[in-house]
Amino acid sequence: MIRPAHPLRRQSAAVLLEVLLAVALFVAAAAIATASLNSSLRSLERQRLQTHAVQHASSILAELQLGIRSASGGSAAAQPFEAPFQDWTWEIVTDSGASDFSESNPLERVEVIIRHRTEPIVQRLAQRLPPRISNPTASTNSLFQPPTGGTGL
Repeated sequence: MIRPAHPLRRQSAAVLLEVLLAVALFVAAAAIATASLNSSLRSLERQRLQTHAVQHASSILAELQLGIRSASGGSAAAQPFEAPFQDWTWEIVTDSGASDFSESNPLERVEVIIRHRTEPIVQRLAQRLPPRISNPTASTNSLFQPPTGGTGL
């Protein structure tokens, strides 16, 4: 004669199955939440580095415009930034260009290239600037000079 299963055993087996299912669902939800959090953190770090690259490129271009830094003709090798930005390099590429635009306007195209050494971040910023005189200290910027002659206002 076969004895029927004890009702308490059947109930405990169902509870055990429910607990295992709940643990599996919790582990799956935790894995999804962790993966999305890691993805968000990586994206945030990429945005931070991209913002640094844009700021570095803008700074180099502003130094070129002010005459603090000179753009040597052609292409210069990548130069490292000083600490704490030693993971970044900058490069200036100039091109006077032989286009129709350059014949009527003597501006030269200056491109600043910023690269990160460990991350795949490259930022390029280009602008047309007037060519620099060989001795930048001898030249004067008319924007900062008071007008000469005349009666004044």
